[in-house]
Amino acid sequence: MPDIIAASCRRTCAKSEALPIRRTLHLSCLLLTVFVLTLLAGCTAPPPPDAEDEALLRDFRSLAFQTERPVLGNDGRLRPRRDHLAKWTIPVRAALVDGDSEDLRAPVPPSFRRLAEAHLEDLAGLTGLEISSAPASRANLLIFLAADPFAAARRHVGLFAHKIADRASYEALLAEMERSANCFGFLWGGWPSGRSIDFAVAFIRADRGARTIEGCLVQEVTQILGAMNDLAPTADSVFSDSGRQVALTARDRLLIRMLYDARLKPGMGWAEAEPLAREALRELRRGG
Repeated sequence: MPDIIAASCRRTCAKSEALPIRRTLHLSCLLLTVFVLTLLAGCTAPPPPDAEDEALLRDFRSLAFQTERPVLGNDGRLRPRRDHLAKWTIPVRAALVDGDSEDLRAPVPPSFRRLAEAHLEDLAGLTGLEISSAPASRANLLIFLAADPFAAARRHVGLFAHKIADRASYEALLAEMERSANCFGFLWGGWPSGRSIDFAVAFIRADRGARTIEGCLVQEVTQILGAMNDLAPTADSVFSDSGRQVALTARDRLLIRMLYDARLKPGMGWAEAEPLAREALRELRRGG
């Protein structure tokens, strides 16, 4: 009997000792399988970048980190190209001004007023900015309509003279644009100090057809929100000077929403902003 008990005990102990060994072997095989699969996944080539996303990012970098012409820095000196992101972070108070009149109370044509107000409302929706009307003396966004916008810039310079640090540089830049530009704008802030844009002026020609006036208004007012460059003439965009588009395209609207994504801050360089812009683009594309 003792032998039987002992034999029974040995069989029971052997069986109970074998269970942990089998569990260990099973776990080891499972971990090895996971390791191999992970290794294989790491060897798999990543998917190629989406061509449309890359094109959108190139356009965004061009619009938000470059300018079509030299600009005045906060010190009043000409800067060859902007290299920091600039955007508004404060409420925008806009005034429409008849640039051909000395009287700031002179009404602008109702059709232009309706066009400007509709575009500003559209931009408020795209950017999340608070945009409202204000008298010219208290506005931080002045929009002039004038047959000769360059004469208007000189006639009404008192409205924004407090923002001009270097009058000679301003006059030189204005004279340069007078030789080639139809419509133009100035903005202050955003580079290189990292401050937001705090003041802007746009000048729109009134001696052109309705389509040209609309295109000038939409392009200039949108650009002084921070998209300060032109795109290629072949681009399907109001930022192209080809004149084919006079209203914001779906692509333009996406680029503006990227610029005003909360993760992108005034003063950021492209190296810092690029991964955030990619993330914003992915989310916007995913959301339609």
